[in-house]
Amino acid sequence: MDFFNINMGTMLIVIILGHLLTGVLIIAYTAQHKRTKTVNTFLLSKLLQALAWFMIGLRNPIPNMVLIAVGNSILFIGAALELIAFLILKNSYTKRIKRAYISLLIGCIIVFVSAIAYGFPENVRITLGSSITIILMVFPVYKLFADKKSSILQKIIASFYSVTILFSIFRAYTALTTDLDMNLASTNIFNTGLFLLLYIAMLAGSTGFILLDKEKLDADLLKAASFDGLTNTLNRKTFILRSKELISLFARKQEQISYLLIDIDDFKKINDTHGHYAGDIVLQDFADTLRKQLRNYDLIGRYGGEEFAVLLPGTGKKEAGDIAERLRAAVEDSSIQTDTEIKYTVSIGVCTIIPDKETSIDMLYKLSDKALYTAKKQGKNCCRNAIKA
Repeated sequence: MDFFNINMGTMLIVIILGHLLTGVLIIAYTAQHKRTKTVNTFLLSKLLQALAWFMIGLRNPIPNMVLIAVGNSILFIGAALELIAFLILKNSYTKRIKRAYISLLIGCIIVFVSAIAYGFPENVRITLGSSITIILMVFPVYKLFADKKSSILQKIIASFYSVTILFSIFRAYTALTTDLDMNLASTNIFNTGLFLLLYIAMLAGSTGFILLDKEKLDADLLKAASFDGLTNTLNRKTFILRSKELISLFARKQEQISYLLIDIDDFKKINDTHGHYAGDIVLQDFADTLRKQLRNYDLIGRYGGEEFAVLLPGTGKKEAGDIAERLRAAVEDSSIQTDTEIKYTVSIGVCTIIPDKETSIDMLYKLSDKALYTAKKQGKNCCRNAIKA
């Protein structure tokens, strides 16, 4: 049992140094570029938690109740900021959630300080402090688990926090229903377990945050390299690469694919008349219309300027023609508002083929481009099929 009789002062120093070291590593990690709001929030949480544990560890210079009130309040704030940093990182910290969570935090602190001021016994304070920890952690941990795009790393981090919640529930119940000394200064097995859990949670949270931030940065870089920044459609290079994969797949399956080449009519005139800002709005509006009209597995890419391409896997000639016409009509019926109302139209070239080993994306582009040229020549705002398909 000597293994479990760890000196609580030593554990406290380890936790304080752990939070401070995390702060130093984050500063070093972000030294070469501007720190984001997310990183600053997490960094502040680490510094506040280190300060809180330092204050809680003091016993002589300041009256005990003042230390407990101020130290725990700072600890609640630091823990909340750590969880908020994860929510910001996952784009889940909306204005509504921010107002609700901050109000909850303030309310919890007021209740805890009031309990100390009214002289509640220590077991009640421990139960209250553990309950506040649970309350502050439940929603952020739920959001980490509920995120449909969560990685294995994110779920592991959420699991560590979940264990902390379960232990806090046990501690709150034990403090309220037994005579066991749950004071942090005591050396019973439960407090030893608490400090070990706090240390593990600190390591998991700190390491996990840095890795998740790096994961998000990598995802953002990949998106920047794969998507057109203005329209949020695939850029030309990525569209071609993904199209090649689909062409190869449907060549093996011997199923039809269709290719649409779309050009916004008189786009230069829109820029010249309304300005390039209005032209950008038109491009964004058209990209949004494409996404609304097409299926989630269809590929959409911006080839350059006002020219877009769409690959429709498993789509025959008639269905492709119907899709193209529906898209053309949707654009014709829409308008955008800048300083004035702007209406625009599109011309579409359609190509349908059962691909084989010789089929290339360049072949589909050329066939659709000829059909698009025909559409332009015949008055624009129309759809035309490729002659050879």
